[in-house]
Amino acid sequence: MRERGKTRRSNTTVNESNIKGMSDLDDDDFEPLSPAHIRELERRVRDSRDPIRYMLVSEFSRRFILYYNVSDDVYAMNDPAGGTLFKRLKTAESVKKFLGKGTSIVKFTTKGGKLKRLSPYHGVWDKRRSSKSGKDA
Repeated sequence: MRERGKTRRSNTTVNESNIKGMSDLDDDDFEPLSPAHIRELERRVRDSRDPIRYMLVSEFSRRFILYYNVSDDVYAMNDPAGGTLFKRLKTAESVKKFLGKGTSIVKFTTKGGKLKRLSPYHGVWDKRRSSKSGKDA
């Protein structure tokens, strides 16, 4: 038995014995994709290549930041890798509604396989100071 290689969709190797059952397929055997399907595929490819992600954080100071992990419903302390990254801002906003006032959404990038924060730091103490100074004016 001569081995031909692996199929595109699985790790199953194709050899002479199991290729006899397959018919030769041409492009004519498949229906063309509709414009809506093509747009959806292009949107998904763009989405997968976009390195921007969003994370829910609770910032007390620059040295004490909690990153929310949705799957365990816990916060990871000072470790952004322990938080959940959201592809879509709307999804992060909807989860934020259930967490309360102290949580904010921070933008991250995943370029080069590293997690890098893009949004500036906005701590709880900075917000309180600015709101108090605004009331005094």
